[in-house]
Amino acid sequence: MTVPGGSDRGAGTILTFAMMPIVLIGIVLIWVFVDLSMLRAKAAGAADLAALAGAAYVLDDPHRACTVAADVAGRNDADLVMCTADGLDLVVEVSIPSTGIAARFAEWVGVSLPPVRQGARAGM
Repeated sequence: MTVPGGSDRGAGTILTFAMMPIVLIGIVLIWVFVDLSMLRAKAAGAADLAALAGAAYVLDDPHRACTVAADVAGRNDADLVMCTADGLDLVVEVSIPSTGIAARFAEWVGVSLPPVRQGARAGM
């Protein structure tokens, strides 16, 4: 059977091969976005827990409150970057290094991702 105006045999295969890199790049970019979003949520959770744990000691001994907050942050794979007592509140900031597919992709591109930082406040 002949098709008027020429033959379309193999056009779908060529279109599929042409679209595959675009689809794969889209999947990788979505994966990177999800990875960074999960890392941000992990840092926010670590900051919240550290602030809540340290807030119980903020009236008695602000230094101990920060020590407890640092311990809790460490147990959640985060580093305590900042800890201050603000009246009855404890204000903390934690940092988690960028890892996972996002960091590997950035390294492949030739850049490095900064650590993800999140803060929290808790008080009596």
